[in-house]
Amino acid sequence: MKSVLLEQLKRVKINSDEKRYLLKTAGKIIEKIEENLKKRKIDANVFIGGSLAKDTILKKDIYDVDLFIKFSKNYSEEVINRHMNKLFFWFKIAGLPLKIKKMHGSRDYYQIMLKEDKNIIIEVVPSLKINKPEEARNVTDLSYFHIKYVKNMMKKNKNLADEIILAKSFCHAQRVYGAESYVKGFSGYALELLICHYGSFIKFLNEVVNSHDKIIIDPGKNFKNKEEIINYLNESKKLSPIIIIDPTFKERNASSSLSEEAFERFKVSAKAFLENPSVEFFEVKKVVVNDLIRKAKIEEGEFISIELRTNKQEGDIAGTKLLKFSKILTRELSRSVDILEDHFDYSGGKKAIVYYVLRNKNELVISGPLLEHKEAVENFKKVHPIWYIEDKRIKCAVDNKIKGNNLIKEFVRKNKKQLREMSIKGVRIK
Repeated sequence: MKSVLLEQLKRVKINSDEKRYLLKTAGKIIEKIEENLKKRKIDANVFIGGSLAKDTILKKDIYDVDLFIKFSKNYSEEVINRHMNKLFFWFKIAGLPLKIKKMHGSRDYYQIMLKEDKNIIIEVVPSLKINKPEEARNVTDLSYFHIKYVKNMMKKNKNLADEIILAKSFCHAQRVYGAESYVKGFSGYALELLICHYGSFIKFLNEVVNSHDKIIIDPGKNFKNKEEIINYLNESKKLSPIIIIDPTFKERNASSSLSEEAFERFKVSAKAFLENPSVEFFEVKKVVVNDLIRKAKIEEGEFISIELRTNKQEGDIAGTKLLKFSKILTRELSRSVDILEDHFDYSGGKKAIVYYVLRNKNELVISGPLLEHKEAVENFKKVHPIWYIEDKRIKCAVDNKIKGNNLIKEFVRKNKKQLREMSIKGVRIK
């Protein structure tokens, strides 16, 4: 076990040179922002947030660096938005070697890509300059307190940063890392709190695997017991399989984004890893198309690959739209064919691929009118001379020869309005 964890750390932990470069790059952007803040006499300052600030960043092909501009709490949301727009408009007209994109969220923020180094994406997020969490107007206002709490915990346990890195890389590989709606997994902060609470990655896995009830933890000891927590939280904050009372703000469940589906998937992977530790559990499993084609042949079924496109903002918004439509499509297909396997693959951008292995049902049941509607029943009999009665309704079973790709084409043709409403701009069978 220990050798596996050490090997994984070598693979995903950044070295001092890489960290120094990220900090230097972020520092250049901070310098430019603060220079402009001072010039415009805006009461604000900038700090590095996220994983880089906490030393829990993973080695990646493309690094995400979070910067927060802390505006005076005397500014209204409208004024903060106006200041952000002016700041980044200046960045554009200054002719700096940057690609700047406005992103929409609970507060609009900006994404910066360096033209000379496309391996770093810097997100600049507005927040408030507050002295206590209770003054927060938005969850981003708590970011500074989150960093402070985690770093204080790390001072008490020097191994926590490595343990958090292991937890993040494991969850990333199992596709349960991220609070985005299309993932519904563990947020980075939730994992940091869990590892700080249990002390290590392995203890965290053991706790999850051996749990039979909802896991409830209160790192800040804001409540007397679990019963008091349940009584205190509103219903929406109690839905997740793990409840973590944010030690910086007891009103929050820091793991509210986690769904039952993602948790169960994580639990199965955690159990398998503890039984047979291997670095393979830290590797993202890509869909192997040839395996799906082979399975379709063995099952005398059909393999289909579909590309979905949207015009919505890349990331959480686009991913959520594409996932939602894929679920509707899957539900529609399941009425006429057996779905042996389906995979939704989204890794950013405005496209997703959905893979299916389908098999025709032996027969397709056509449900007719209730028996009390006698005229309609007689008309049904004329169209379907072979019929039967079930649940006070007339029905007919017919041989099912419908192909999945034809079902998809027909669904798209009949539901163009629904596709427009869901911002789906393309459905292409590959």
